Amino acid sequence: MNGKTRLSEALAYGPAVLEYVISLNKHDFERLRSPLLFKVMPPRISLSRVAAIANIPEKEFLAKLNELAGLSMKESESQSQANEPLPCSPVERPSWLKELGANAITWVDVTSIDDKQGDPMPPINIAVNASKAGQTVGIKHRWEPQPFYDIWHSRGFQFFSEQIEPDLWQIYVHRPLP
Repeated sequence: MNGKTRLSEALAYGPAVLEYVISLNKHDFERLRSPLLFKVMPPRISLSRVAAIANIPEKEFLAKLNELAGLSMKESESQSQANEPLPCSPVERPSWLKELGANAITWVDVTSIDDKQGDPMPPINIAVNASKAGQTVGIKHRWEPQPFYDIWHSRGFQFFSEQIEPDLWQIYVHRPLP
């Protein structure tokens, strides 16, 4: 396994992998115990992203996963690849967000979906995909949506996340003008 391997592939090696991943960050990964989220989340997340969410060095994380999966170091080394840095939210509020008025943001609140351990991806994708050039979508979410960063970055969107409360994030996704 390497950083580009999907979490779903790693989880196929058995329950010890799931328990290890959950132990790294119970707040974010305990949701994998939900049958729905176990089905939909792992195919969306690379092992590089899991390591970033867990705040563990990727090399250390991959070594442990390969050990749990019974893969030799030689096998895992032959699969290792140099990965680009993962997209992340800027630390400072970006200029495009500072210039917006409060009414210029279309809000999507997925906290009730989060509370029911549902899949927040469909309403978020609908809102972001419906945005027009120059528009910004605001998202209220219980977690920092790091897996979305990979998607939004690849599509040319700009984004910024801030934690408002221990279990509440506000995320802003901006579709730049051409």
